[in-house]
Formats: sequence, C-alpha cells, structure tokens
Amino acid sequence: MSDQAGFTGAGETMSRQLGDFFSLDRPALEQAMAEMGQPRFRADQVWGWVYRQSVDSFEAMTNLPALLRRRLSELYTLTPATVASSQTDEPSQTRKDLLRLADSETIECVLMREPHGHTACLSTQVGCSMGCSICATGQAGFRRDLTPAEIVFQVVHFNRQLARLPEEPRARVGNVVFMGMGEPLLNYQATMAAIARLCDPYGLAMNPRNITVSTVGLPERILALAREPLPLRLAVSLHSPDQEVRQRILPKAGRVPIHELIQACEAYADSHNQRITFEYALIRGVNDSEADARRLVRLIGSLPAHVNLIPLNPTPGSAFQPSTPRATQAFQEVLKRSRIPCTVRHSRGIAIQAGCGQLRGCQL
Repeated sequence: MSDQAGFTGAGETMSRQLGDFFSLDRPALEQAMAEMGQPRFRADQVWGWVYRQSVDSFEAMTNLPALLRRRLSELYTLTPATVASSQTDEPSQTRKDLLRLADSETIECVLMREPHGHTACLSTQVGCSMGCSICATGQAGFRRDLTPAEIVFQVVHFNRQLARLPEEPRARVGNVVFMGMGEPLLNYQATMAAIARLCDPYGLAMNPRNITVSTVGLPERILALAREPLPLRLAVSLHSPDQEVRQRILPKAGRVPIHELIQACEAYADSHNQRITFEYALIRGVNDSEADARRLVRLIGSLPAHVNLIPLNPTPGSAFQPSTPRATQAFQEVLKRSRIPCTVRHSRGIAIQAGCGQLRGCQL
C-alpha cells in the first residue's frame, strides 16, 4: 500500500476542534496510523519527532509523506497550551511560564537551568485544595485536575525552549520535580500516567530516579506510591514535628497524625531503597527553635532521610516571617550533630515569584 493510500477525507475542511496530540499514548497513535492506512513504523517516527526532536509542527517531520503531515495537522495540535506570559531571573537562570490551557485555565511551570542538568518544576492541578498557609497556590483555591497530557506538555514545552538556545541546542530537561501548583497525590492517576510517559524509553526516556514527587503528606497515597514499580524520589512537606504547629501551617494535611505519616514514609523508603526528603520551611518564632530541631531529630532519626531547610519565601497575605540567618544556622547545627543530612535550600527565582510556595497561576 502506498504512503498516500487510506487518507479518507484528507481534503476535507476540518470544522471540529483539533485533538490534543499529547492525549495519545503509543497504542492510540499506532491505531490512528492504521486507520489512515499507514504502516506501524510511522507512529514511531511521529513519536520520535514530538518527544525526542521537540518539534512543534507536523510540517517539521521531514521523513513523513507530505499528505500524512497535512492530515495530522488537520486532526491534532502540537501546542495544546499557549504562553500567556514568561519571566526570567537571569542571576539564578530561572524561567517561569504562565501557560493558558485549552479551556482558558492557567498554570505556572518553572525551568531551572544548571550546568549539570536542567530541572523542570511541574504543576499537577489548577490551584490546590489543601489551603496551606505558606503557599500562594493553596490560598488561591482549587479549580480542577490537570490531565496527563497537560502535565507532560510542560516538559515538552521547556524542551522546545531549550532547543532554541544557540549555545546548547541539544539541551533537554533532565530532572523533574512535582513541586508546582497542586498536590500531585490528589491527582494520583494522572500524575502516574504522566510519569509513565516521561519515562517512556521511546520518548522522553527520563530516569525515574531523576523525578521527585512532592506531597504535603497523604499516608494512603504514599503507600500506593510505594507499590509502584518505578523508583521515584519522594519529598514530604513536614514543616514541623509538632502536630498542632504542623496543622497551623498545613490546615488540612496537618490533621493527619504525624506518626501515620512517618510510618508511610518508612514503608516507601523500604520498598524502593530510597531516602526520603523532608521539606522544612523555617518560620520565625513558629518552628525554628533548637528545641524544634531536637524534636525533629527524634521524629525522623531512624529514617534514611535528608532535610531541606527552606528560608520561608514571601507570599501575599501571609503573616509568617522567615527565620533569621542565626536561627537557621543553629537549627542546622542541631541536625548535623545528630548526623541527619541537611541542606539550607535557597530557592531560585524569588524575584519573579517562582520560588517554593510562590506559584499562583495568574498574571501579576
């Protein structure tokens, strides 16, 4: 059969809305090729152009027949979201993009360029239902979950931006952190489907150990994640070893008994032979005393863990203040003396509201 055979209606004017190419998995793409009378290898070619070559149009797929390129353009879009605004913080090599989705909802995603590998911070929801008091997304409320396609496209989008850089045209996103807008484990199925696409060896081919899923701490979902085959990295927003203080910072997640959360973390560490990262935003006079540090040691001391100490980033409407440098250093010293690995993580992109807890999904 010739490459041009089987194009029923190829010359028709497409009046319906274009489909999102990223909603197709490989079997669905193979089926679409078969329905167009195309051999199976055409699906491999298209898949490679989109995910490995980072093209943004079917016309760029030069090894496809012209009629197939035209037909695909009539059926699908390769740009299901548009850039509503973009900001770059040159000193920290951080870029934040506001993406407008097909239904006009907006999300933010962040690219952090580094010599040893570029990192994309992805959103999984429009807004968030958790209402955390130190997070701008949580204060904005929940709108909807993202689809797997909308999550994956954020990485594809940044790969396209990197490919346009004359100094490093072969650069790609090498690390992903699910620390953008939303709680990934509340959009569990879509998040896992997106991760499977990110790790597809025929596509983006990311190493699952370079993917971090961050959560406010949902024990049942952490246990579900422990049963997944991929050895993903887990980061848990702890912020206090004290139940009442944690609930003050994280009103909904803080209702979960801390011992249940720690048990789920132990199960995850055991199942994947991974250490857990605990995120700890240091808040002046709330959770930053040396006594707080000693309680944290008692809570997580038996776990394979690393603690990220985060100077609190400013968010609109929050009454909390960041710890002083002296309090931060004293807190860190307590952990170090107890042989708990810890790092003071200075967030990047603060000047463009791209730091931890600052994403809002709207133009400022």
